[in-house]
Amino acid sequence: MRVMEIISGAGVNGAIQHGLLLTRELARRGHSVVVLCEPDSWLSRELASEPVEVVECDFHRWPLDEVRRIAGLARPKRLDVCHTHQTCAHTFGVLLRWMSGIPCVATAHAFSRHVHWLLNERIIAVSQAARAFLITRNFVPASRIDVVPNFVDHRRLASAGQVSRAQIRNVFGIDEGCPLIGVVGRVIPNKGWPDILWVLAQLSLAEPTARLLVVGSVTPGYRSTLEAEAGVLQVAKKIVWAGQRLDIPQVLSALDIFVSLSRQETFGLAILEALAAGIPVIATAVGGVPEVVRDGETGLLIPSGDHEAMARAIVALLRDEPRRRRLGQSGQRDARERFSAEIHVPRIEATLARVASGRT
Repeated sequence: MRVMEIISGAGVNGAIQHGLLLTRELARRGHSVVVLCEPDSWLSRELASEPVEVVECDFHRWPLDEVRRIAGLARPKRLDVCHTHQTCAHTFGVLLRWMSGIPCVATAHAFSRHVHWLLNERIIAVSQAARAFLITRNFVPASRIDVVPNFVDHRRLASAGQVSRAQIRNVFGIDEGCPLIGVVGRVIPNKGWPDILWVLAQLSLAEPTARLLVVGSVTPGYRSTLEAEAGVLQVAKKIVWAGQRLDIPQVLSALDIFVSLSRQETFGLAILEALAAGIPVIATAVGGVPEVVRDGETGLLIPSGDHEAMARAIVALLRDEPRRRRLGQSGQRDARERFSAEIHVPRIEATLARVASGRT
C-alpha cells in the first residue's frame, strides 16, 4: 500500500510515539510511507534517517492554501489511504480527503468531541473505552470502528538493567536504597495532579525516605502551582522534577513502582511502557487502563479518587519486594504477549487496506 501517515504536534506524546512506531513497522513490512508532520518537530527529526518520505506541513486549515498544497503533492504519489493522529491532523485529513479524494482513517488516541469523527471512512479506537466514547458522545456508528490497542517496542523497554538503574539514580541524586516511585507523562490536571501530591504526603508518613520522580513536560505556571501545594503538604523536597526525557527505558529501570493517578485515560501508553520494562504498576481504574493492567496479576488497580487506598497499596508494595518482582515479571510477559507490533500492526494494515479498497 501507499500510505500517508498524518501526525500533528511539534513535541512528543503517546499519539506521536505511536505514529513513529507504526511508520517504522509499515515501512519494514514493505509499504510505501509518506509522513506529514510539523516543521522541525521531534517526529521529523526522528524520521530523518528512516526509509520513508517526510513532508512538512503547518496544518493550517483555513484558508485552504495548505490543504491545496498537500493535495497537489499527494495526487502524483497515487496514495491509497491517509491515516491521521491527533486533532489537528484529523481535521486536516478530512479536508484533504475532500480535496484530493484519498480515503482517510483516523485513530482515536483521546476522548474528544469533534465533528471530524463522523467524516472519516473508518476509525481505529485504541481501547474499548475509546470505542464507547465515540459511539455515545460522537454518535459514530459502531460498524465503522475497529478497536486496535497501542503497542510498544518491548525489546527496547526490556533492555535497560541494573547498570541503567544505578546511573539514572546517580544523575538525580537518589540513593540505591531509597524507595522511588515514578510518574511519566505530561504534567496536566487530568493526570491526577494534585492527587499525587496528597498520596505522596500520606506515603511519606509511612516511608519517610520515599521519593517521587516526575518525568514529563510541565508549563512553568502549573509547576509553580504544584510546588506551592507541595510546600504546604511538606513534600516539596521529596519530588525530583526530571522534565521531558527520551531515555524512558533507562528512567523506568530506576523505579521501584510506577504510579498513575489519572482521572481520564483513553489507553495508558506510559503504563504499558512500564509493564514492558518490568516495573510494577499501581494505577487508577479509569478509561482504558483496566484493558491494559490485569488487576492483581500484572499490576494493581485502585478506584479513582480513593487516595487512601492508593497510598496503602504503594506502601504495601514497597514493603513486599517478592511481590514487586512477580508483578514486574508478569507485566513484562503480558506486554510482550498482548501488546506487540507483531500482533497489532497487521490489524491496522487490514483496516487501512479495507478503506483503500473502498470497503468501508
